[in-house]
Amino acid sequence: MPYGVYLSASGAHAQSHRMKVLSNNLANVDTPGFKPQETILQSRFAQLIEDGVVPEGVGGADDIGGGVTIQKAQTEFSVGPVKKSGRETDFAINDPSSFFVVQQGDQQLLTRAGDFLFNAQGQLVNQNGNLVLNSDGGEIRIDGNLPFNVGPEGRIQQGGAQWELMLAKPKNLGDLSHIGGSLFKPLADFDLVPRGERKVVAGMLEHSAVSPTSAMMELIETSRAYEANVRMIQNQDTVMGTLIGRMLTQ
Repeated sequence: MPYGVYLSASGAHAQSHRMKVLSNNLANVDTPGFKPQETILQSRFAQLIEDGVVPEGVGGADDIGGGVTIQKAQTEFSVGPVKKSGRETDFAINDPSSFFVVQQGDQQLLTRAGDFLFNAQGQLVNQNGNLVLNSDGGEIRIDGNLPFNVGPEGRIQQGGAQWELMLAKPKNLGDLSHIGGSLFKPLADFDLVPRGERKVVAGMLEHSAVSPTSAMMELIETSRAYEANVRMIQNQDTVMGTLIGRMLTQ
């Protein structure tokens, strides 16, 4: 494959990947607690330089570079707008580094989406049906036939029973792996937020942190970059075909 075609194909592949990430961000513009993903692209040396056959910086053709590589997408943990919802089982956290904890199967996951509800069994769950955990690591279950109260710092009371929503604070946000939607898998142990520092408010909901206008502008920019790379492939293919044709007619 001609080197120019290879570089253009590498660029087109990278921009195609970026479009998928941006499209997913836009698709979650109405998902509570969603954090946008950012595409990370990194330039690479030519193959001969990476293999140590040719040293870098000699001014040869290999210093042109070897295109770009796609790194793991990074999560932008900016706080989305917090708005009043009118539902007493909606919760928001006024602390950018704290998360609710839910149970999915045998693993605990973290989320900023506090749009919870009580299911038919009286269990507090998120919109996916995952159990919302209390500060002791158990479920929150009420009697659906009796009234309950929602207090400050994420407390739920019914009769003489009281539960507190479990709040986790990862030691490093880089320890979180985005697994889809508003859910994150902790890759290391996390701390629990102690009483007095639990900045939870009821009847409020943190919305998606995606800016529709910015994401759309990035998507248009990325689409044009992809089209430019495809045109370069087509142009180089045409030039190569013309050159071969001339050589065969001589």
